[in-house]
Amino acid sequence: MNQQFEDTEFDHSLKYLDSHFMWKKKRKQDLKSRILTHIEDLESNESIKNPIAVTKNKRVKRFVVPLVASAFVVLSAGVGAARIPSFYNLIANVSPEIALMLQPIEIISENDGIKMEVVATMNDSEMAVIYVTLQDLRGTRIDETLDLYDYSISGAQMFNSQIVDYDETTNTATLRIQGNGGKNLNNRKVNFSIRSFLSDKQTFKFAVNANISELTSNSPQTVPLDMSHISGGGGNLYQTIEKQGIVQVLKPNETEITLPEIKFMHISSIGFINNRLHIQAKWNKDNIDDHGYFYFVDDLGNEIHDSASINFGTDEKGSTIYGNEYTEYIFDTNSVDFEEQELFGHFVSNGRYTTGNWNTTFKMQSVQDEINRDLNKKFGTWSSKSVSISPLGVTLYGKGKFNDSTNIEVSAKMTDGSVQTFDSMNNFSEDEEITVKFLSSTPLELSKVKSIIVNGTEINL
Repeated sequence: MNQQFEDTEFDHSLKYLDSHFMWKKKRKQDLKSRILTHIEDLESNESIKNPIAVTKNKRVKRFVVPLVASAFVVLSAGVGAARIPSFYNLIANVSPEIALMLQPIEIISENDGIKMEVVATMNDSEMAVIYVTLQDLRGTRIDETLDLYDYSISGAQMFNSQIVDYDETTNTATLRIQGNGGKNLNNRKVNFSIRSFLSDKQTFKFAVNANISELTSNSPQTVPLDMSHISGGGGNLYQTIEKQGIVQVLKPNETEITLPEIKFMHISSIGFINNRLHIQAKWNKDNIDDHGYFYFVDDLGNEIHDSASINFGTDEKGSTIYGNEYTEYIFDTNSVDFEEQELFGHFVSNGRYTTGNWNTTFKMQSVQDEINRDLNKKFGTWSSKSVSISPLGVTLYGKGKFNDSTNIEVSAKMTDGSVQTFDSMNNFSEDEEITVKFLSSTPLELSKVKSIIVNGTEINL
């Protein structure tokens, strides 16, 4: 083991973390041991000792990283991980538990003065997490509002991304990209690419200066909409509306209500249909990903949101078709008092849309062996067949038709008696094959998981 990692350095680092994060003493020693083991693994990893050709000739620079960021910053220039600066910087922006699971990659793709670098990954057989940096080498096309628009991970679906860090001095954004719904991602070559992104995001929150009673005093004209030919929608009433097949929406462009400072959309129609308030918004033709919602506020400041939203377009004759030209926001009159409550809007517009071709291919290596168990359990419209537990979460595999309204509670009972809960869920369905992933804010330590509980059913590990 490299002698630069003296106990005194670790003690100093971890004491600081104790005061900053209020970590318990027993966890300090455990973390210290795991960090040392991780460094040894990194030193013996040939892919780190001999980085890929695209970066191997790059001169190594010394970096100074604030100690507050992570206990890992005690890595010296003599250790393998420190020879890849992007990975060295990344581990200062993630939790120690996540840093221990990361597989360094450091592959670069540059296009039109913007450099994309795949820094590190972690995955199980169903989900891939990729940490990526984007840096504008000659402009200001990247900022703290960066939002990936067209991007993909081969072998996975259901993508989402979020910024975990933005360095204004170097104009560099670090993103965490997640892809779910894959099959057998372990030890598999994957392609990650970005074709466009948005930046210069502006958010508008405002009161709508309109008298709902006056605007809705007459019966509105309507047009039919086939719910199987829409581009999207959401809300707690959406599934009820979707099951109707053909629904009535407001005839477009019956009015024009402009909104304060909003140039990218306006209210194009408003009225009641079947005892529900419909507010229709029309977006500008050059809209890429501008979006938002209306909501009501009562005297106490409580927000009442729309029950459903539906996106669609129209043809030259005014008939509804697939598209994003209009969004219809629908409110249930049982939850909104239009006489006493005020209508507000929350909308987001992106000032810049950047296209290009940033493309990389690399091999995924699983974070750890997974635990698989049979689980024959009914969840309303579908049934599970098996469950898989990995450090990234708990995955149910089943068959049927997934229903978002079905309540599924999953938790992990640990060997020390504590319980780890899962605060987010992703689901993917194809040909009635269902995959549901439950994620926790911190990774699971499989050696310390005693059992998994799914809606009261306990699976011992």
